Amino acid sequence: MFTGDFKRRALYSQRSPHLENRPQDATLTVGGGDEHSGSVSELLRRINQVSDNADTRLNLGTELAEIGQPMEALVHLQRAVELDPSLVRGHIRLGNLLRDLSRTGEAVEAYGRALELRPDDPFILSNLGNAWLDLSESGRAIDCYRQSLEIYPNAPATLSNLIFTMHYDSGIRPEEIAAAHREWGRRFGQALDQVEPPERPKYDRCRPMRIGFLSADFRYHPVGRMASVLWANLNRDQVMPIVYDNSSDESSAKRRYRKKVAEWHNIVSLSDDAVVNRIRADRLDALVDFSGHTSGNRLGVLAQKPVPVQITMLAYPNTTGLSAVDWRITDSQADPSSADLFYVEQLLRLPSVAWVYGAPDASPEPGGLPCLGGAPFTFGCLNNPAKISAAAVDSWSAILRACPQARLMLLVRDDPVHEGLLVAKFERYGIGAGQLLFTAKVPELSYLELHNRIDLMLDPFPYNGGVTTGDCLWMETPILTMKGDSYVSRQGVSLLTAVGMPELIAADREELVVKAAGWCKNPQQLAKLAEGLRGRMLHSPLMDHAGYARQLTEAFERMITA
Repeated sequence: MFTGDFKRRALYSQRSPHLENRPQDATLTVGGGDEHSGSVSELLRRINQVSDNADTRLNLGTELAEIGQPMEALVHLQRAVELDPSLVRGHIRLGNLLRDLSRTGEAVEAYGRALELRPDDPFILSNLGNAWLDLSESGRAIDCYRQSLEIYPNAPATLSNLIFTMHYDSGIRPEEIAAAHREWGRRFGQALDQVEPPERPKYDRCRPMRIGFLSADFRYHPVGRMASVLWANLNRDQVMPIVYDNSSDESSAKRRYRKKVAEWHNIVSLSDDAVVNRIRADRLDALVDFSGHTSGNRLGVLAQKPVPVQITMLAYPNTTGLSAVDWRITDSQADPSSADLFYVEQLLRLPSVAWVYGAPDASPEPGGLPCLGGAPFTFGCLNNPAKISAAAVDSWSAILRACPQARLMLLVRDDPVHEGLLVAKFERYGIGAGQLLFTAKVPELSYLELHNRIDLMLDPFPYNGGVTTGDCLWMETPILTMKGDSYVSRQGVSLLTAVGMPELIAADREELVVKAAGWCKNPQQLAKLAEGLRGRMLHSPLMDHAGYARQLTEAFERMITA
């Protein structure tokens, strides 16, 4: 989802991609204490008492950032590196903060200065990779992660970053990505060798199945929205949902979600071993992971096999790479039979779709195609800008060349550097800035309203949209996808098949360009496809929440008794 809020988190925290950290750098405070004051007024009082030296400014800036005062923090971190340009930690923390503030071009410069001072530092390289990915430069990000791993191979977060980012690059084959996931499991899933798997609880239909759900995203987030829809529709006589929440978020959405489950355990402060003990004590029939290699994952818990049957689904578009995870839930459109070789887990394909769409809390009414009201025909992509791959730019440029009066709206970082990089990429294919429209992240309602300014969405590839595709259909904005050869590039196929719209699926690049240009020149035909799309969606498997819950319940029983 899209919000303009500054996320309050430590400068060295796990995110997607994961931010690498040095344990010894994790907590620095003013005055030598061990805890943050937690009080803005107390910090402001102390500001007037500190001496103007680099270390003090660094510590103060760090603490201000950690309590959610980013602009004040920025002043002190900038002053720290001004006072001591050789202060590596200062440049790193400045880069992290600038990235949080969406000033990613400046973050790249800060990390670059840190690398000049410490050129073989794997952690700086990893964070620089994160920043390049923010700027839609997946190739540069991959190079940084690989350099980092050459220097320091024992970094699970960096390898997770690498394999996650490989999905954005159309030049990397699914087989190579699968091998990288298996390598992660080989390096970091070795806890299995030391842990005795638990005894499988005896299950019969006289009691509900005890199913655990594990994630850091059980909040107002695409994962949280989809999970809450599932929990609300499970029959408690058959399934008892027990949640293990790995986030500190305490939003109103999370409070609503808690009411939909039997038990809710916050594990964010617990070690992997402590979480394993907690889960073992709960004697689950199965544990469902909703993270994979995304931010806040607890793969270290899954590797220790606290539950006899472990399942992954929904949040991550690939295998975990862990032999300790038994099953992955998917569907036959996203993962045809040829996909089995990409996974460590056994695939269980649901009869309809791998996941269902939960409508936003509030949304505007669909407005129809704007071009029919006199606006220029507008293509769009409101996905994570990291998904704007070189191959997508090539194909979308071909569409714009065929439709010289049309425009393309893209979601970008609120950063002129990002816009400049994207303009340069399109210019290489003969597309000028006049055909490009940029929008930054906005609150969710405004994001949904943007759909009423777009005639035809273009699904990014190779990393397709997920919930964003659902949002398009909900807003009756048609979305054109291209069929790929792995789950990540077939999500569009799965979702559009579920709503009965095969016309919006292109077999290849040539058909993608032909279809897009054809609808641009004949928008009345496109309007017929868009008409009533929300209603069609409501009556499709994509929003059959009760039916989906029944299918999953049957799947859980099958996996538990296999």
